[in-house]
Amino acid sequence: MGRGYLVTGTDTGVGKTVITAALVGVWRRRGIDAVAIKPVQSGATEVKGRLVPEDVVFYRHVAGLPQSLDELNLYRFTPAVSPHLAAKLSGERVEPSRVVDFCREVLQRHELVLVEGAGGLCVPLSGPDFTVADLARELSLPLLVVARPGLGSINHTVLTVAYAQNRGLPVAGIIINGLKAGEAGPAEKDNPGIIAAMTGVPVLGIVPYLPGVSVEKGSADGLVETVENTVVWGDLVSRICGCTGTG
Repeated sequence: MGRGYLVTGTDTGVGKTVITAALVGVWRRRGIDAVAIKPVQSGATEVKGRLVPEDVVFYRHVAGLPQSLDELNLYRFTPAVSPHLAAKLSGERVEPSRVVDFCREVLQRHELVLVEGAGGLCVPLSGPDFTVADLARELSLPLLVVARPGLGSINHTVLTVAYAQNRGLPVAGIIINGLKAGEAGPAEKDNPGIIAAMTGVPVLGIVPYLPGVSVEKGSADGLVETVENTVVWGDLVSRICGCTGTG
């Protein structure tokens, strides 16, 4: 369909937005026409009477995206809950066809697109018949899975990959995010190898915890440089569009 990936997580709060913004920032620095979109945003904030999708604001800040908020986000809701419920509480409904069409238009316009989902693969965007996994299938996009480094990550990551593969969704790689320096115990050291062995999916990088990075505060000190040095981003580029790059 298009040139890109759908970014999902093993859970909410694992750092999908941080990784999405950073990868696009790395690629744009290398001259690649890359962009990130968040078709449905829950937990949007109100600024001067207007709902603002903070994840998209973060993309624009980190990656220097020139597009408007409306070009990068279709639906935004105030309640910080699952999108289908956020829409219901807001008196609206997420229309699957609109979401798919929105994403397809962006995919057709750019070399490389990251579509960030909401939470994990099973999160309903408009209800049980249209989840994040359904969106990935409609767009024919391989997945990037963002996972935590610590205890519990094996189970969550293996289950996420198994569900994706059961649905016929290819998983391009796993990125472990938020490893705190000095706190890498036996589990954190062992997890990447076990996860790769159990899923058959490569771990593309382990991104350290960066105290200066906050989506809510719009701060991204050292983020792009760190991801450039810790994630095998070049393979993701060549797989999709054949662009040159190393990482």
